Amino acid sequence: MSLNEKAAQLLDYINQAGAKHADAIAVNSVDESIHVRHGKVESIEAERAQGIGLRGFVETDKGLAFASASSSDLSDSGLKALAQQVVEMARISEPDPDAVPPVGANHPSASAIQTWQDTHPHIAHGWNTEAAKQAALTCEAVAVENQRVQNSEGASAGFSDSEKVYASSDGFMADNRRSSASLSVSVIAGEHDGMQRDYAWHSAFAAKDLRSPESIGQEAANRAVARLGSKGITSRTCPVIFEPRIATSIVRHFLSAINGKAVLKKQTFLHDAVGDMLFPDFVNIQENPDHAQGMANRLFDGEGTVCKARNLIEAGKLTCFLTDRYAAKRLNIEETGNASRGLTGDIGIGTSNIILQAGDMSPEAIYHDIQDGFLVTELMGFGINGVTGDYSRGAAGFLIEGGKITQPVHEITIAGNLKDMFANISHLGDDMTWLGSTAVPSIAISNMTIAGQ
Repeated sequence: MSLNEKAAQLLDYINQAGAKHADAIAVNSVDESIHVRHGKVESIEAERAQGIGLRGFVETDKGLAFASASSSDLSDSGLKALAQQVVEMARISEPDPDAVPPVGANHPSASAIQTWQDTHPHIAHGWNTEAAKQAALTCEAVAVENQRVQNSEGASAGFSDSEKVYASSDGFMADNRRSSASLSVSVIAGEHDGMQRDYAWHSAFAAKDLRSPESIGQEAANRAVARLGSKGITSRTCPVIFEPRIATSIVRHFLSAINGKAVLKKQTFLHDAVGDMLFPDFVNIQENPDHAQGMANRLFDGEGTVCKARNLIEAGKLTCFLTDRYAAKRLNIEETGNASRGLTGDIGIGTSNIILQAGDMSPEAIYHDIQDGFLVTELMGFGINGVTGDYSRGAAGFLIEGGKITQPVHEITIAGNLKDMFANISHLGDDMTWLGSTAVPSIAISNMTIAGQ
């Protein structure tokens, strides 16, 4: 039986066991990774995972109660046992008057599903173990060719293929299949007693779309070497620029702050901020579930709700919170199709592709414009308070003096408040970079606190 047939069968069994509503997620994935170091294979790991998760709702004297469980036993007897287990668990669970059963969602139509499948054919990752091994070996070899690179932490190549099926007791069923490949390397540059580490990586749907192993290796070496001679600096307040791969963290903090479940619990500093001007008017942030370069394309979310492109920040203003069906009901707002679902546990809230629209200045032009500041190329620790927005993280990077990058810097802390940081974005670079499912340019923020010597 296919995953679709297994999911349909499981819903039949839980209906027979006494559930009023139910939904199921079935997953089949194959992952392989190869790690090399010093020109030799250190490890090859392969994992095949298959499982099915079930959520069931039963009617009690006090209202709907529900429970969820999962199993890797997809035999007929295993499916029957799972269905019975979920019903028994639901019957002893405390009912939730705001429970949203998995029926009546805004599902994509059958024609929309067919169109999606026609226009989004499955792309094979195109690698086998030998090809991935050679890519990793080449990547590391190129990185250590740099005479100032003293050691290697190794290179890794990985590829995966997965299929996920969602089925609901209201008759909706659809699947999503995707593949991916990735390549990374990390090296250590040395000079006298000073050592500096850095890395480079890339991921894509298929191996043929990855950057070349040579370019990834060269980038890692160049980044590590550029950090040699890093020193501490005195404390100051100055503009701070986040390069794209670090700027993704600023976007993640924003997304966490508009998570509907955090809003419900008032565990975010943006719990009442819809309609507020959070960013300067040149800032626009979009969620796009269908982008040629995005690694998180999807037609529907973890509850089968259709996903749509939307502006989260439009000309600086917050337009909405991110919700699943439960959070939308509790907040009395529109569902946004952001349910995130695993085989078991509570439904979470996540996103598809996120795009922070680029500006029109090159990074070099931004450096020249701000004259004196700090470029962040690494962050450490996680000193973020989601309730207050207070921000404090260890950092490394480069001084910007007279409009140019000068001294590499380490062992400092950058601090501020996320709400102030959002409002004080002064520049967006023209260097928008796709990093998995997030596209961001360089972000410059005026007047952050740097704690140094």
